[in-house]
Amino acid sequence: MSFPRPYEVVAPLTVFEVLRSMRRPDRRRVEDFIQRLVRQPSLSGDFEAPAEDGSVHQVKMVGDWLVSYWADHAVREIRLSAIERIE
Repeated sequence: MSFPRPYEVVAPLTVFEVLRSMRRPDRRRVEDFIQRLVRQPSLSGDFEAPAEDGSVHQVKMVGDWLVSYWADHAVREIRLSAIERIE
């Protein structure tokens, strides 16, 4: 019996730089949310935002941070487009 391969997380380097710069509790909260996305790739955000290419990204508030993402189900990837601090 074979299981479908899990979703992978794909993001630009800037997203990983933001993660690395976060305080540990914030980073842990955001990483926990990303792991949840891997398990539930169809998870909706708190709201949607249009991207420059015309697509629509989900945006989730995680503590003081906004995580923008979309699921590419065809290739089983969670695409993180941005992580931004709420001002």
